[in-house]
Amino acid sequence: MLLRFEEHGEVGLAPASSFGFARKAEAIPLSISEFAVAMRHFPIVFSMGERAMPIAVVGIEQRRNLFIGRDGSWRANSYVPAYVRRYPFIVSETPDKARQFLAIDRGSDRFVPSITAHQHGERLFDAVGKPTAIAQSALAFCQAWHADHANTVAFTQAMAGVQVLEPYHADICLPDGSQHQVNGFQAVNEKAFRALPAKTVAEWHANGWLDLVVLHRASLESFQSLLDLNAQRANERKALA
Repeated sequence: MLLRFEEHGEVGLAPASSFGFARKAEAIPLSISEFAVAMRHFPIVFSMGERAMPIAVVGIEQRRNLFIGRDGSWRANSYVPAYVRRYPFIVSETPDKARQFLAIDRGSDRFVPSITAHQHGERLFDAVGKPTAIAQSALAFCQAWHADHANTVAFTQAMAGVQVLEPYHADICLPDGSQHQVNGFQAVNEKAFRALPAKTVAEWHANGWLDLVVLHRASLESFQSLLDLNAQRANERKALA
């Protein structure tokens, strides 16, 4: 819902209670500025299709985010992607991209339709219709994420242009002995990457994209950490059964 004072002057935002809204996400979008820190915690891969985008793998089974505990908390000392942190807000822009506006997910448990009827939470507009500090902060964060997303698209389009991505899967043995394959995404083919023309290498170096590929390839080692975390979560569920 696009936020307008004339229609939403009483709208508010309740305090954050948990990350439960991301509980069923086994993969979360990433921006390129996050690669350096995210690669320490998750495998960074790319979605399927021609418009492939980077994603953090946060689960090895469908609809189960291993980084969210039973109480909705994010795993301690683990990176929380910006895509998750900006929720329930997002930026919407005019067709000509001249102006940007703040929008909110009305389905979020943090959305308060009327702050006068629900005294918990903070207003998004003040009495004269100006965005409050919390709304301004949300808009600034979402605008930064939006700009980073545009830079990410430029990087992924460059990869598509030289065709270095290929389907990738990870074969995993679960604690009960069953075999599981994590698939449905792409990774950079190292041989194709090493064969890039000198001109392309120079351009990618100037843009910082060579480093991104290295970080992506190194992050694939984190699949073992995911497996360990999956075993830990399985033991926790067993203990509570």
